[in-house]
Amino acid sequence: MLAIVALAATLTACATTEEIVPIPYAPAEVAAVPGAESIQVTVVAVDARTTNRQRISTKINGYGMEMAPIRSKEEVADVVRDALSAELKKRGYGLGSGGPKVEAKVVTFYSKFGVGILAGKSDANVDLTVTVTLAGGETLYTRELKGKANKAVQIAGGKNAAATLSAALADDFKTLFADEAFTKALAAR
Repeated sequence: MLAIVALAATLTACATTEEIVPIPYAPAEVAAVPGAESIQVTVVAVDARTTNRQRISTKINGYGMEMAPIRSKEEVADVVRDALSAELKKRGYGLGSGGPKVEAKVVTFYSKFGVGILAGKSDANVDLTVTVTLAGGETLYTRELKGKANKAVQIAGGKNAAATLSAALADDFKTLFADEAFTKALAAR
């Protein structure tokens, strides 16, 4: 019983105070793609969310009731664009004009907290629609990605929401870069 009271107190700490947090992203440790160094890619991200546009999560109290919003320090589209750019650079692609354009449309970017017996949970969903087009406008590739991540948490706060969202974004990019059709579209001229 004491553990439940302690969890409730932890989850409700500062639950009424809005939080603005950065969403750190580290690209995957991968080898460069052969020939990528000769390809310039333009990366664009668009925030197309229809719900939760003003926040990335919501704090909850010990009873699971929603409290204060958690917002991203940067625009969500900028977070996604920068993360995708980092993934492309890690694989050896150049960033700039003259090659294909990769557009990531952000459909969902949200982490939801829940209450548990000994720990709470953070479930994040990052849904993107990624399109690759040539300079003339011809679409070479389109794919919907449904990145998910979850983790046990003691505090329903911004740092935990950001970490889970970053993991869900990494899940999207793992799927994207494993798709041979995506890398072929980047190499098209």
